[in-house]
Amino acid sequence: MNPGNEKMIKISQAIRRGSKAYLHRQYKVILLVMVVIAAFVYILDVIQHGGIPYVSASFMLGTVASLLAGYVSMDAATITNVRVAQAARESKEKPLVVAYLGGLVLGLMVVSMSLAGVAGMFFLYWWLNGWSGVEKIPTLVMGFGFGASLAALFAQLGGGIYTKAADVGADLVGKVEAGIPEDDPRNPAVIADNVGDNVGDCAGRGADLFESISAENIGSMIIGAALYLLTKNLYFIFFPLVARATGIIGTLVGSLFVKPREGEMPVSAMRRALIAAVITTAALFYFVTSWFGPGHEYLYLASLLGMAAALIIELAIEYYTEIHGPVLDIVRSTETGPATTILSGLSVGMEAPAIPVISVLAALGASYYLGGIYGQINGIPPHFSGIYGTVAATIGMLSLTGIILAMDGYGPIADNASGIIEMSGIEEEVGSEVKDVLDAAGNTTKSLAKGFAMGSAAMASLLLFQAYVDVVRVENFNLMQPVTLIGLISGAILPFFFSSRAIRAVGRTAWEMIKEVRRQFREIPGILEGKNEPDYAKCVDISTKAAQKEMIVPSLVSLIAPIAVGFLLGPVALGGFQIGVTAAGIMLAFLMNTGGAAWDNAKKYIERSGKKGTEEHKASVIGDTVGDPLKDTAGPSLHVLLKLVNNVSIVMGSAILLYSLYLLG
Repeated sequence: MNPGNEKMIKISQAIRRGSKAYLHRQYKVILLVMVVIAAFVYILDVIQHGGIPYVSASFMLGTVASLLAGYVSMDAATITNVRVAQAARESKEKPLVVAYLGGLVLGLMVVSMSLAGVAGMFFLYWWLNGWSGVEKIPTLVMGFGFGASLAALFAQLGGGIYTKAADVGADLVGKVEAGIPEDDPRNPAVIADNVGDNVGDCAGRGADLFESISAENIGSMIIGAALYLLTKNLYFIFFPLVARATGIIGTLVGSLFVKPREGEMPVSAMRRALIAAVITTAALFYFVTSWFGPGHEYLYLASLLGMAAALIIELAIEYYTEIHGPVLDIVRSTETGPATTILSGLSVGMEAPAIPVISVLAALGASYYLGGIYGQINGIPPHFSGIYGTVAATIGMLSLTGIILAMDGYGPIADNASGIIEMSGIEEEVGSEVKDVLDAAGNTTKSLAKGFAMGSAAMASLLLFQAYVDVVRVENFNLMQPVTLIGLISGAILPFFFSSRAIRAVGRTAWEMIKEVRRQFREIPGILEGKNEPDYAKCVDISTKAAQKEMIVPSLVSLIAPIAVGFLLGPVALGGFQIGVTAAGIMLAFLMNTGGAAWDNAKKYIERSGKKGTEEHKASVIGDTVGDPLKDTAGPSLHVLLKLVNNVSIVMGSAILLYSLYLLG
């Protein structure tokens, strides 16, 4: 497609170079950490598997595959952004389709790589074992999910710190102090801000959801392996793989429906695509679940419950972040200043978790019951079949990952396109209406993807916990025992500590960015008059160095905490720790993701209303600045934290169990 004029291409290439340079530096740090941890995991292989590097090899492959998924996501976005800007010069509808197709590359690549990686490792290890002991293979492949989780946490957290430090610096000095637009080329932080969209919302989210679907796929296979031992039906292990492949077909069919009608908002067209994907996938799932034999209809209904929960989450997030009652309340609160704006947005964030969490809990409870009925028909113990009902619901939700990621990829691509339109001076040609609609819709689609990721994490918590129980062979987690409560409450501390470090990192880096932007305005003559070009590279360098440095401590604490609890207090305390992290993390993530997006769209609504530069606009910018590190740094990293804790617990479970038995004599 046409990339536009020379100036547009030059700006796009600057964003692309900055994005690649950041990822190259970040990946060196992650790969170094990977080598150190892989050596430690190999010691477990020596103890448990006689030195054959099953878990350590799958761990390294999972890490590399997750990083590659993120890199491809960034690559597609930085190729597409300038073509979306050019499409906006040609029609109102075309930029939506182009941005969506760029996001579709992200969705299909991430899902396909995850499926190929998990299935490939499974069949390789099965073959190496002489096609025997198939029930043990999913546990060996769990290292793939562990590696993916580790890479995703670094990628999401580091990318979030980078993008929000640049964004906050650009907004506070550019918009509030200098009174220039968000993506004005006179702002020294503008290139860093646009690079941040790609390394945080594309590379970070690509690695993030790669980790989600991989770890939950493997956890489902571990539970399926336990049912295989009871029934000798291999399909309990294979079902997650077959179902995920079915989801890719649904994504392709759904993408055909992204054809915006005249005057229609982009979110409406993408919602239509999502519904088409759900209907297609749901129809195919009936045949996929029929391979379970008698009573398969109950597992089919369980899978539909997972899809329904995903739709409810999407609708709830859209209500709280699009231009509806909650966002309009924030808009009205800007009339009385920044304090009421912040209070209003905080109240929206606190209310937002209710509907998504209740829908997930209802789906889990109902799918467990339906799985129990399936078990009664086939003579399987109700608890085991009930847990597999929750597997069907979780896999049903995860089958929609491709189409959700396509919508999510639209967001940063549209943001970048909006910036290129403004920086290249074609804003009048495009029209502010098209540019603003692109930008606002992107903010909503990113929020929808974060809500889906957190909802799937909540769905997966039960099955990952069950996979942990299968590994450590603990039958009872008694809340009357102090060790269980200690583990649970200490687990609830971790999301708050992690979030505090992430937000503090953004604050520290943003302060450095603000000082640099002010310095350039002060010392480089003619920037605000457009006579001299700012030093963009200096701002890019500030965000890059800070993100590399600041992501280390919270990531390592998240890795070490479950291991320390397990070895110090035992497998029961670690089980409580997992529950505590899950419960606190889910609520905190929904609060931060939704509240931050609501602040952002309130600001965009005021800007579209022609009130730029007014006191209301300044109040909304401050509210958005508070929300930025919540929705783009700490919030989206929390569900990765949740899965990392679960994956570490499963991988380390056998060693912790052996150590506990040794202490007991």
